[in-house]
Amino acid sequence: MNPLEEAINSYKMPETARALLLQHPSLNITGPTGAGKGTMAQHLTQTGTYVPVVSDTTRKPRVFGNGYEVNGVHYWFIDDQTALQKLGENAYMEAKLVHGDTLYGTSIASYERVINNGRTPILEIDVQGMEAFMEEAPGFECVLLLPPSFEIWEQRIDGRGDMDLQQKIRRFKTALVEYQKPIENQNFYPVINTEVIDTAKIIESGEYREESYRQKALALAVELKAATQAFLDSHQ
Repeated sequence: MNPLEEAINSYKMPETARALLLQHPSLNITGPTGAGKGTMAQHLTQTGTYVPVVSDTTRKPRVFGNGYEVNGVHYWFIDDQTALQKLGENAYMEAKLVHGDTLYGTSIASYERVINNGRTPILEIDVQGMEAFMEEAPGFECVLLLPPSFEIWEQRIDGRGDMDLQQKIRRFKTALVEYQKPIENQNFYPVINTEVIDTAKIIESGEYREESYRQKALALAVELKAATQAFLDSHQ
């Protein structure tokens, strides 16, 4: 086990972070790669009510639009040494190792920056991070975005052109876990991401909490999980 993995595995949410979560609740969005988390967060930000909390990551910037992701806008891109230092200083609300080698962390400073500007924080993080918040903050819940179908999801991922087959297989293995979360944990609310404007209305209105909507979205999560497993089985 490398030093970064050890530090993340032993990390606990500090009390200052727990107090922030309870006093200033966030809108929480998660979902698999290609589900549209970033696009949704961007759209909701345009209403003036919400601002995304910019997470730290040790991965490299990816292609975005006609260029690359921007430091401080999409993520704070840091190296392993900086991540280790911040973990040692209890600077994170949560931090997780994703895909076996990459830190994603929500810093207390980034969360406070949004609050101090009078906005509602949007947490756009992976399911592991969300579960860390659920363990520490009573009543913490999140929206889990689902693509409308496996075919559309695969097209979105292939259209990004930023991963080879092995990377795609790794993302799909992670997605299996993500699609399972709303099935086994009621604090994950599945939301079908069709068109951004329509999906945003469902999130802002709270329609996704209605039982009829939840059952429809859960049925899609089951379908997506089965199709993802079939893809992985065919590429063994």
